[in-house]
Amino acid sequence: MAKPSLRPPVSGPPLIQALTRLGEPAPTIGSPALPAMLGSWVDWNRAVALARALDGALPAADDATPADVSVLLAERNKARTAHAAAIDALMSSMQAPVPAQEIVRSHAALQRALLTSTGRLRGALRDQLARRDEAGCRLAELDAVMEQVLAPREYRTLGAVAERVAAQLDRAAAAMPVAADESPMIAPDEATIRSWPAATCAALRDLLMAELDLRFHPIDGLSAALQPN
Repeated sequence: MAKPSLRPPVSGPPLIQALTRLGEPAPTIGSPALPAMLGSWVDWNRAVALARALDGALPAADDATPADVSVLLAERNKARTAHAAAIDALMSSMQAPVPAQEIVRSHAALQRALLTSTGRLRGALRDQLARRDEAGCRLAELDAVMEQVLAPREYRTLGAVAERVAAQLDRAAAAMPVAADESPMIAPDEATIRSWPAATCAALRDLLMAELDLRFHPIDGLSAALQPN
């Protein structure tokens, strides 16, 4: 009978929990709090922009006709549904012969598509919020500054996630028996895997969905600010 896992549950953001389920070690206790980390990330120029967004002079409003908010919200829902469907398609592909490197390439493509669509949506929602009133304009300015501050670190973090996914898939492939028509000398990342373990697929899906949620956090926040109370 299989022994139950003795790994304690991990608290924290869904992305950290998903990484732990994929086999990554839990983060060390005592990591710096987010406010302290933000203090080290915001340089002088960003600090000035942040102060201006909070209580400085606002940019002049443009004369563009505001878009229909319901159209933007529908576009957001459509984009999220499409990305979730792409994740489900990748999970389905892992039930058939597919090498680890093909999964890694598909993951990279998902990350690029998600970055492109959420970036465009975030800008469109921010533009509409800035046309609302002074409070909306300040929130839009604040979001723009925070995007500039966090984007490079988010890019590096999700790039590291992709590397960890590749490493975990290689480990899972190495632990699986080689099919009769394959040479045992084939490297795990090149071997054709007949069907990936259910636990690996579930952990990878959790991770990809956590990435999706992370990218849509600012989108959801701006969307909520645009909707009537």
